[in-house]
Amino acid sequence: MKAKSSTANKWIIAASGSATAVGAAPLPGSDFIPLTGIQVGLMVKLAALYEKPLSKERARELTIATITGNIGKTLFRQVVKFIPGAGSVAGGSIAGGMTLALGYAIKYAYENNIELDANSLKSLYDYFRKKDK
Repeated sequence: MKAKSSTANKWIIAASGSATAVGAAPLPGSDFIPLTGIQVGLMVKLAALYEKPLSKERARELTIATITGNIGKTLFRQVVKFIPGAGSVAGGSIAGGMTLALGYAIKYAYENNIELDANSLKSLYDYFRKKDK
């Protein structure tokens, strides 16, 4: 279990770094599809690591439900991109933080045998978002 946890942490941190880079793209809206791809990829890799069944389609549904549940942050990330320089930094850090919280929420659910659905993921995500600050 310890080896899985360590591997999961490395993947989560790597995905968060990728999301930070993508989220820093200065064009509003240009990061939504690549970010969703990073998050779905992370979810599917974690599911495989923890031997939990999760299709790409289901991962995409859960990711979109979680992101749209946080529509304020998603919109803010897009709006701040209109501010040169600082907007890209803010957009990147929000995207990275969202991906980090999502990854840790999924890891926690898998390690504690919590059924992954939109509600459980949202509450775990919110917990890890607050913890991250």
